[in-house]
Amino acid sequence: MTNLIRAELFKLQRNNTFWVLIGTITGLSVLLHCLIIMDWWLLSGTEFDKAGLSELNALSSFTIPLFFSLIVSALAGFYISTEFSQSGVIKNQMLSGNKRTHIFIAKFLIFSLGSFIVTVVIPLLTAIILVILFGYGDILTFSNLMYLGRAFSLFTLQFLCFTAIVLLIAIATEDSGKTIIFTLLLSIVMFVIEKLITAPFIKILYENTFFYQFSEVLKYTMTSGEIIKSILIGVVSLMVILLCGVFMINRKEIK
Repeated sequence: MTNLIRAELFKLQRNNTFWVLIGTITGLSVLLHCLIIMDWWLLSGTEFDKAGLSELNALSSFTIPLFFSLIVSALAGFYISTEFSQSGVIKNQMLSGNKRTHIFIAKFLIFSLGSFIVTVVIPLLTAIILVILFGYGDILTFSNLMYLGRAFSLFTLQFLCFTAIVLLIAIATEDSGKTIIFTLLLSIVMFVIEKLITAPFIKILYENTFFYQFSEVLKYTMTSGEIIKSILIGVVSLMVILLCGVFMINRKEIK
């Protein structure tokens, strides 16, 4: 298992798409945060505003599923899907005596790590660095840091559920283009359900999914009950998705 994780980490480090995404998101994050800090882009009404962190408003762009699904699906398409093609990477891993379950878990852990770095760590880190460089470091009070810690910890838990689903899509489609398309379609469908569907039963179902939690966990104030609910939804969803993934890969025909 350890060797599989090391192998996946090595492949991630050698993956061109991963480094292109790092460079692109770093540049985009710096640009957006500079525009916010210098008041060239007026963005208000965010949860960061309520927390007194208006200079971090650009972070709200990176927490929208429609946006980060493009990043995650691109990484999955060119890191996971391609291994099921004629390269024979997956087949060779299985022939070498590794269990399919271990292969799946190793890929999930490293794929999630890469997605987390690009989608969460880089925007948050660049935001904090730029705020300090521009002389607004005093907004990073203990209470505000606690808010950021709580919000992004819960966000990461829901994000792991999303990366698990994208991994399933990549394994099922075995094609980078289809992985990106189906992931974006999933995000669009969830967006439509959230914004346009008014049926009470569907609303209740949606409000108990990790997609709904992406916006809920960023609220400036959350009750203990809401935090516990968010954790339960994230943990249960992740366990169910991973079990589905193990079931899928154990029954998948590898050519």
